[in-house]
Amino acid sequence: MGVKVGRLTAVKPWGTNKWGYKRWMFHCDCGNDKPIPVGYVGKSVHSCGHCGVLIFDREDCKTNSKYNRLHNTWAGMKQRCNNPNSQDYCSYGSRGIKVCNEWSNSYSAFKKWALENNYNPSLGKEQQSIDRINVNGNYAPDNCRWVDNIVQARNKTNNVWIDFYGEKILLLTLAERYDLPYKLIHERHYKYHKRGDELIAPARKLKKYSIHNEMLTVDEIVNKYKVTRSAALNRIYRKTLDKLQKVGN
Repeated sequence: MGVKVGRLTAVKPWGTNKWGYKRWMFHCDCGNDKPIPVGYVGKSVHSCGHCGVLIFDREDCKTNSKYNRLHNTWAGMKQRCNNPNSQDYCSYGSRGIKVCNEWSNSYSAFKKWALENNYNPSLGKEQQSIDRINVNGNYAPDNCRWVDNIVQARNKTNNVWIDFYGEKILLLTLAERYDLPYKLIHERHYKYHKRGDELIAPARKLKKYSIHNEMLTVDEIVNKYKVTRSAALNRIYRKTLDKLQKVGN
């Protein structure tokens, strides 16, 4: 009770509908009360539907929309902050992290901010994701930016600091300094308890694949052709790498 998602605030359980879906009575910001299946709230339903306030874009909800990832980002940050059943709630909502009213009540306001602040719909999540500048602050225009995974990893509350030959350094920074995958150096440090030179030993040579008369690793293909890792691996398996084109071509 009392949990708010979009314009809806949960009031009390309200049985099930004729298909057996569990419902709650929700109070909308417009003053209207309506029983709604809980599984829909925060996904396809954000208001009572009678107040005339459009706080999400039906087109952007579609998987084939160029802004679908942006809409999922908006919905995801509200879930993390508002829904105690979210697996990430303990790191956000339970810590007091909130989504500002401007964004919480309007996807269009969030989209407008995103497009005015360097959001690029052609980039994947690995190349660009939303990041809070102050990790203890809220999701709000003055505390958010679009960054790649490296910058975001450095800004997390669970960053790992280690002593490396007398220097206190982020494990992530050490991985960058010696051009090693972060996952590899993290595993060496925690799983295999390697230290010193063993921690930064060169990684085994990565396999390269032919694409447009060039030999590239999977990560190089992902960065150069702006595709997801799974998409690149799928094309390698199907031997269709040469059908990939650079963004803008």
